[in-house]
Amino acid sequence: MLKNKAALRSVLVSTAMVAVSLGAIAQIVEPPRPAQLATGASLATTTVTPKAAIVKDIDLAARAPFQATVTLDFNNFVYSPVPIPAGQRLVVEYVSISGAAQSNSGPVQPIVLLSSSVAGNPGATFYMGPRPAATLPTQFYHSQPTTIYADSLQIGPGYAGYTPSYMILNVVVSGHLIAIP
Repeated sequence: MLKNKAALRSVLVSTAMVAVSLGAIAQIVEPPRPAQLATGASLATTTVTPKAAIVKDIDLAARAPFQATVTLDFNNFVYSPVPIPAGQRLVVEYVSISGAAQSNSGPVQPIVLLSSSVAGNPGATFYMGPRPAATLPTQFYHSQPTTIYADSLQIGPGYAGYTPSYMILNVVVSGHLIAIP
């Protein structure tokens, strides 16, 4: 008798798991209790309704990676647009800056400006100033994680201190694209 109950319970649990995993409404029949066996009462049933699980897509960023390099030159002191496909929003996750700048008059600090707009709202400008290398003060480097959302993105040069006689910067933005609903 004990083997039959264990076998019945195993079959019922397996059947319930299969039914729930298929998304169907499953009825689980409990094994008869000793009082039910003695009186011949009917078996109780329980209805289990499957529920949707909350799922986070952790590899979404890898499905639409984005990377662009923009070269900024003091001789062409304008914003450079970063091409973003139509119907997509760029999520900038990392910015890396490298380059050189010098002035004949005194110290100069190059600045990179990232101007973004989202959902038709006025743009926001993010300022990043690379640091000079310890051994070569005319060489500048900077890398940092960030989060900037952009339906449009333009990158431009700036500086503080004396007017540069020479300045060229390479700016690499990387992140991923998401579809705009």
